[in-house]
Amino acid sequence: MKFIANSDYEENNTLAIHLTAGQEVTSGPADRTWPGWIWAMDSFGRNGYVPAEILEPLGEDRWAAMEDFDPTVLRVKKGDEVESLRQVHGWHWCKNDTDMHGWVADYLLKPL
Repeated sequence: MKFIANSDYEENNTLAIHLTAGQEVTSGPADRTWPGWIWAMDSFGRNGYVPAEILEPLGEDRWAAMEDFDPTVLRVKKGDEVESLRQVHGWHWCKNDTDMHGWVADYLLKPL
């Protein structure tokens, strides 16, 4: 589905958590603003919110990723057109016209 950005947005988290299938993480609190996302930390000190459904519980706040996860947030400017490839709990994994990929919050997008 195609969308247009209704506002500028940029995020610069250089220590965001990237997961590969099978990787173990520890968890923190669920995100109250974005239900369905859980705070996760890896053994290298990287952290961030990940979709709860990609984590398999191992016990004692330990989890294993069931699939790869890329936390990249796509920089958008008002008027940018993007294509949503996947939607997860209020966020869209999008592709822009220069073939860059990343997450964009639902509230920043208006359907075309």
